[in-house]
Amino acid sequence: MKNTALRALVSDFGDRVSHFAPLDIVELRDGKAADPVARLAEEAKSIAAALGGLKTGNGSKQNGGKFSPNTVLLDERGETLDTAGFSRFLERAAHKGPVLDIVLGSSHGIDPELKKAIPTHLRLSAMTLTHEWARALLFEQVYRAYCLQKGFPYHH
Repeated sequence: MKNTALRALVSDFGDRVSHFAPLDIVELRDGKAADPVARLAEEAKSIAAALGGLKTGNGSKQNGGKFSPNTVLLDERGETLDTAGFSRFLERAAHKGPVLDIVLGSSHGIDPELKKAIPTHLRLSAMTLTHEWARALLFEQVYRAYCLQKGFPYHH
């Protein structure tokens, strides 16, 4: 992250979240292809590899062409949850498995085939956010959701 203030905020909330659950952040480079479609395809391969190797495009697919039910794409057209709903979403995800993968695509978007392979799409806001702000908002909301689950006074 280029913005040092947002990087510090994400780090702070990341430290807080790690008291509730393990947290790994995987950052991938933007695609280098000049052609936008090729760039998204290149990025999709990197994201798929980071998520465990589901192949996209003409390759073979596992799990009926879908990632784990605990894979979430942050998408401007995704389901909108309030804080309490997001907290319940995280609780349900914890019962489905030990890992919840949340994908925030590049500023170029997400490859359409990869988008189809990710089962859950959530929307952070109706407003357009930079990726840095989206990450900061996500981390704060994850922390707030855990506080809500535990009855901590952060959420009131």
